[in-house]
Amino acid sequence: MDKITIKDIAKKAGVGVGTVSRVLNSSSHVSEDTRKRVLEVMRALEYIPSAAAVRLARRANNATIIGLLLPDISNHFFFEIFEVIYRELRIHGVDILIFNYEEHHVEVINKILDSAVSILLIFNFHLDDQERELLYNRNIQYLYVDSPVLCERCLYMDNIHGGILAAQHLLEKGVMHPCFIADIQNSKSSQDRLVGMKQVFQANGINYIGIYKSDLTEESGRKVAYDIIEEGKYDGVFCFCDEIAAGVVSVIREKQVPMHVVGYDGLQISRFLSFPTISQHPQKIGLMVSDLVIKMLANEIGMRDTIVHKMVPELIKRD
Repeated sequence: MDKITIKDIAKKAGVGVGTVSRVLNSSSHVSEDTRKRVLEVMRALEYIPSAAAVRLARRANNATIIGLLLPDISNHFFFEIFEVIYRELRIHGVDILIFNYEEHHVEVINKILDSAVSILLIFNFHLDDQERELLYNRNIQYLYVDSPVLCERCLYMDNIHGGILAAQHLLEKGVMHPCFIADIQNSKSSQDRLVGMKQVFQANGINYIGIYKSDLTEESGRKVAYDIIEEGKYDGVFCFCDEIAAGVVSVIREKQVPMHVVGYDGLQISRFLSFPTISQHPQKIGLMVSDLVIKMLANEIGMRDTIVHKMVPELIKRD
């Protein structure tokens, strides 16, 4: 009879090899039901772990891994946050796996479970009930980034206030005919920024705001800017993100049109091109996320603890 391995145990128990390793190492990152199922399979197959297998399990368990779940890995705002997280957690010997994700594909969650991550960082969307249950059953903690889920754990930006700051800046510049370039997905953050913008302009007797849709790229911003300039109706533009704003600014300078622009996010490109932006301080967000991850790993934050950090954006004025 062939020698039984932990791969055989994992297949029979319906779990990943990493889960069997954690059971061998008596790790707390395994649900009690899963632990019992794995141990029952071991007994049924009369599996006796060798000392080498236990050492291997301990060595594997010492490698702490967190996962980043991103809907769009090309988004520069998320990338600037990720840069800080990577730098901070590397100091603590934490490895990072990036998962690209379209909402509610349980296959991706199963890949995450098999990857033996301890914590999952979820950018800009919410898990559904089934996905949350899968993570809870494996004792995997998670944190929403840039997405408010007030009954769980999240770190998010006050987008309505950001829209207010953008509108106030445009009014100070004398803008009387504003427009807003939104993300093409019409996200909650886009809606909130428009709400804040409308509040300010309507309070000042300006009830009409032109709305344009754009992908979150500089090139898409350029295309929309040509349309806005051709219409000739607007003297101020609030852009959903700095990447769109960069495209708009380049066209305005090319055409030498007197029009005020304000971006959103506070990315490095806004500094390079010298245009005003509503900064979400991606570096600060990265530091806060890293601090929370370290506390989770140290069990200073429990599995069911609620954490809510509401961050306030800031206007950065430039010529």
